[in-house]
Amino acid sequence: MLPLQNISPDPKDEYFADGMTEELISTVSKIRGLKVIARTSVMGYKGGEKKIGEIARELTVGTILEGSVRKAGDKLRITVQLIDSSSEEDLWAQNYDRQLEDVFAIQSEIAEKVAGELKIRLVDSEKRVITKKPTENTEAYTYFLRGRELAREETEPSLRQAVGLFEKAVELDPSFARAYLGLADCFLTLASETYEPYEQSVPKAELSVKKALELDPELAEAAAALALIHFLEDDMVASETEAKRAIELNPSLPDTYRILSNVAFLKGDGDEGVKLWEAAYHLDPARPRYVERLGLFYFYMGRESEALQFWEKTTQLAPAGTYRDMTEYYMFKGNHEKAKEFFSMAEKLEPTNSWVAWMKGFIAAQMGDRNTALEAIRKIEENWSGSIDLNGIGFIYYALGDLDSYFTYMNRAIDQHVLQHVYLMYCPLFAKGRNDPRYQGLLDKIKETLEPETKSS
Repeated sequence: MLPLQNISPDPKDEYFADGMTEELISTVSKIRGLKVIARTSVMGYKGGEKKIGEIARELTVGTILEGSVRKAGDKLRITVQLIDSSSEEDLWAQNYDRQLEDVFAIQSEIAEKVAGELKIRLVDSEKRVITKKPTENTEAYTYFLRGRELAREETEPSLRQAVGLFEKAVELDPSFARAYLGLADCFLTLASETYEPYEQSVPKAELSVKKALELDPELAEAAAALALIHFLEDDMVASETEAKRAIELNPSLPDTYRILSNVAFLKGDGDEGVKLWEAAYHLDPARPRYVERLGLFYFYMGRESEALQFWEKTTQLAPAGTYRDMTEYYMFKGNHEKAKEFFSMAEKLEPTNSWVAWMKGFIAAQMGDRNTALEAIRKIEENWSGSIDLNGIGFIYYALGDLDSYFTYMNRAIDQHVLQHVYLMYCPLFAKGRNDPRYQGLLDKIKETLEPETKSS
């Protein structure tokens, strides 16, 4: 699904076209027989001039849905075409001239037509889910779409505004499950971007997402959000259960595979972790998070040639993340000059990235520049909050050879639920620490999150 073009008289209705794009992706992705690329990857093609065949190759899809939206007051026209990517010919095209209140019927009709054209037979449960109206109140739905558009900006002001809009949607329709999910997503983003403490935001997110699931138990995105919340709360059993339920409801949600990947890594099953991350990447192949981490995981798992081949492909797509990965790779290889070269490029592109802060100190420590390493620690303590405080400082102490401080900070990170466990357990740069007897103590703490009976005793 490519971004729908906004051809409304009012340019301010751009949010509606973008919202319809995401709504159609969400609706069509509920059809089990289809692999549907996530919004974060397709929005990069908005306003672009690439040909259908080129886009299809980049996203590895066989068919593409595209179209336009015209909104004028309560009148709505949505035009869509389903295109075969190899021949670039239309398989099907349709205009929908309706009232705004009919928008959900249009979405479900398009989803059913796409399934029919692709010879996919819908089962009763799929028909029920794709025809379910999220709300009967079009004003509440408009607030919801505006809120979600603002939430995508991920700045503190935009998130605060989005919360207000989702709250208005809930006031207008207290049964609007997806508006509660919007609130939960905002609270989780406020925490992840360190605009609010986790202990303040995560409980609010949990209340909102549980309300969403109470109203709509089949809302896959809410189950995925609850899986993330359980992960943040160190309840990996509940996290895994909810993530698997989300996949049963909608197998095209990349974040659910990301959560399951993290659980697999925690369990010590790195191969399964990579496999699940690959699944997330294939559903969202242009999202920098998935791009950079997959190459890094290949490296961590000893699949060096795959990592190098992958980084060759991703330098243009996610340059900053690729340069970060290659910095770690060359540090491990002992090629400090090459590592510094890639670090410099990563720092130039994203100078405020938290990784830059600790890697600067790590490289200095590895090269014997203790003063610069300690200065990096001081700056982290001065400028950062959240997981970087503990993990990053611990990593620099590790490079300085101070394993006492390293394990102190890793234990603090576990206690505060911010441990970057993949670094601890798999990164080759920290292999020496895994031979220390204190490492087993960290694993025992991690094990408690995977065994509820141990946790409760």
